[in-house]
Amino acid sequence: MKRISVCFAAWALITGASVAWADSGGRGFAVDFAECTEFAGAGPVDLARASALAPSAFTTLAVGATGAIVVRATACAGVAVNGGRSIPTNISQIGVEIVPPDGTGDINNYTLIYVSNNAELVAALNRAGVPAAYDRSLTYQFTYDVTGSAGELYVEAEGVGLPPYFLTGTETDPTGAGSNFPDIAFGTASISLHTDRDSALGQLIGGNSDADYHFLPVRGVYASAHMQVTLSER
Repeated sequence: MKRISVCFAAWALITGASVAWADSGGRGFAVDFAECTEFAGAGPVDLARASALAPSAFTTLAVGATGAIVVRATACAGVAVNGGRSIPTNISQIGVEIVPPDGTGDINNYTLIYVSNNAELVAALNRAGVPAAYDRSLTYQFTYDVTGSAGELYVEAEGVGLPPYFLTGTETDPTGAGSNFPDIAFGTASISLHTDRDSALGQLIGGNSDADYHFLPVRGVYASAHMQVTLSER
């Protein structure tokens, strides 16, 4: 099973996540995801700019001479917080890769943006000291082409304190027109991110758009996932 460790930022921008470093105090919680699809991409960004966004307690991962941005967008048929009601949910998350703080995890990233249309999820993160943003109209659309096995992705997100941004491009569905939800499967993806070049996100990617996610460009499909958010001071 893939383990993704996520350290959340206090940046005014701010899934699966397994660990969030914030203030301690017993405010951890669990989240269960059902029937989800997502884009997950990682690509090069300026190392100095990426390093400036993570506190000194964390070490930004150097990939050759660059840092790495991590961009994810997820749509689930149901998301339940602490065993509560499961509701359809969209999530968008952007961060920079860091060296594993506890030496574990396949992908460790310091999250700069976490936005969702699930008010309960956002509220739980905020209670835990994580500045997640609520976007009631967060859009995640995947439209199949004539082959029925590939299509176009469109994601649009914004929120209070966030620069509006969107993702667009093509993906291959590893399940063949979404006929089933395996434990986890991956298809190919070619996606670009677009935003205000003068925003903090635009400065990180170096302009209005970024289409280079060759470190990890995938469409993921999975039947279920469990996220345990635990808190520790750092």
